[in-house]
Amino acid sequence: MGKQQLIDHLQEASSEGRLTIYMYQKWQKIHGGATVVELLETYGSWSNVLRLAGLEQQTPRFTKKEMIQMLREAAKEHDSFNSADYRKWAMTNDAPTLTEVVIQFGSWKVALIEANLKSIISLDQKCEIIQSLLDANEEIHPLTSTAYAKWAKQNQRPSITKVVRRFGSWSQALDEIGISTRELFTEKQMMDALHEADEHLTALSPWGYEVWQKEKGNRPTLKDIQQMFGSFDVAVREMRQTANQSGGR
Repeated sequence: MGKQQLIDHLQEASSEGRLTIYMYQKWQKIHGGATVVELLETYGSWSNVLRLAGLEQQTPRFTKKEMIQMLREAAKEHDSFNSADYRKWAMTNDAPTLTEVVIQFGSWKVALIEANLKSIISLDQKCEIIQSLLDANEEIHPLTSTAYAKWAKQNQRPSITKVVRRFGSWSQALDEIGISTRELFTEKQMMDALHEADEHLTALSPWGYEVWQKEKGNRPTLKDIQQMFGSFDVAVREMRQTANQSGGR
């Protein structure tokens, strides 16, 4: 690559903001050309490379204060504001590119913190966690905290610690999203379970049923029955009336 061609190449690479080694490497992987190592070996330092292309005085187009103001303006125009939203907004406004913002602040998250937009970070994180739980629920049955922790690590998703910290507990997270890890039983299945327990127990009491259900497994819990009928006694009375009606036919 000739000297003038290299200069044009470097200037093109700097079009999105201050040309750091990291930014050039990302650009070069897409567009080709001399690698960072080749440039450093040829010119001795990155400063010399920038000097060659007339970029040694390269300064940000916007001050930090101006960037913060524009981040706030962009956030006002979006109900849900993330880096992709800002990137599109910046393209249609005379504003710093997303690359320039990240170079100035170090990361998108830090930029939001500096601009007092931390609530947006919280919303973004919550949305990410919710989506992860929904995705995990498609693949894991039942969706337990242990199973999710393993899945999250394998798929580089928010950890179980982040889920609990954000929602207060694992069960609260699932409740808020509407995911149930318990098997849902129909009214008839509850009647059948009560009838079965009644045949095996000397006296069908809440405590007796609970012990029997834990031994049998795969039956409605005492809580399931109470939630369905309001109380255990009402459920038992309904079961016996139904059984009597069936027996009288």
